[in-house]
Amino acid sequence: MRAARLHEGERDLRLENVPVRQPRGDQVLVRVVGAGVCHSDLHVLDGLFDDFVRLPVTMGHEIAGRVEAIGPDARDLEVGEPVVVMVGWGCGHCDLCVSGHEQICPRGDEAGATVDGGFAEFVLVPHRRHIVPLGSLEPLDATPLGCAAVSAYAAIKRVRPRLTGGSTLVVIGAGGLGQYAIQLARALTGATVVAVDLLDARLAQARERGADHAVLAGSQAAEEIVALAGGRGADAVLDFVGTDDSLALAGGVVGPRGLVALLGLAGGTIPFGFYSLAPEASLTTVVAGTIQDLHEVVGLAQAGRLSAQIETYPLERIGQALADLRAGRVAGRAVVAL
Repeated sequence: MRAARLHEGERDLRLENVPVRQPRGDQVLVRVVGAGVCHSDLHVLDGLFDDFVRLPVTMGHEIAGRVEAIGPDARDLEVGEPVVVMVGWGCGHCDLCVSGHEQICPRGDEAGATVDGGFAEFVLVPHRRHIVPLGSLEPLDATPLGCAAVSAYAAIKRVRPRLTGGSTLVVIGAGGLGQYAIQLARALTGATVVAVDLLDARLAQARERGADHAVLAGSQAAEEIVALAGGRGADAVLDFVGTDDSLALAGGVVGPRGLVALLGLAGGTIPFGFYSLAPEASLTTVVAGTIQDLHEVVGLAQAGRLSAQIETYPLERIGQALADLRAGRVAGRAVVAL
């Protein structure tokens, strides 16, 4: 099969032919229909995760497709069934896994980083539990559910206790994840949603997805956001960027007892001290979501509560997809279509 692979000492993907591995036990072989191109893929290519990635590897962690074959111990799946793949594959036995948090299992794997992923015609998923049937949803359209949507959903769930009527949620980064967060905030909370981005086109999309306000990132952004929040600051901030600048903005606009949730992987930091944030404000990270979260996200999509703009690329143009994403030319979610 064709696969886009990263090799030791290289910073570009190499398209090559590799064998297709057949499923054993409760493994599932998925014929890939769509594989999302994520900013974290750029971080891998830039060397930010060199201590984590195992090379050579077929990249691509946001995967949807159809069941091609199942191992003899797998249950409740049919060949040809449309499915989405969970982003993190835990060991299934540690305390984190048995409590439902496989995405942060210390012995787990991630497709496209530690094991072969979805920039290929097929992907071998190690356990049936990491597969969620899509029902009537088309796999190509549902591709972003397995990373972008489930991550945004987990973030909204984390901050939702702060988001009652009259509260303010700030979404920094109105790209693929941010667009889902805005929709989920409208569906699941009573908060006023303020979207922040460097690009006017993304802010226009944010308004279409339900943002109440759209603020252009820059030197005046913090003052504008605090004013929109009634002068008291935001009750919750989701940072889907993760640079020093975006975190500084998040820390500058969060209000007393507010919560900043970081999902962006750009490697930025924020000073933390008694006087560096509003009184009793909190910081947390959010790593993807749980398998249960993914089931719930698929249910929301089946009910017509979630949508995304996707731009498709053939596997042969994966380099162009990555370049377009890096240059900010992707309005929604870039997806490799196979």
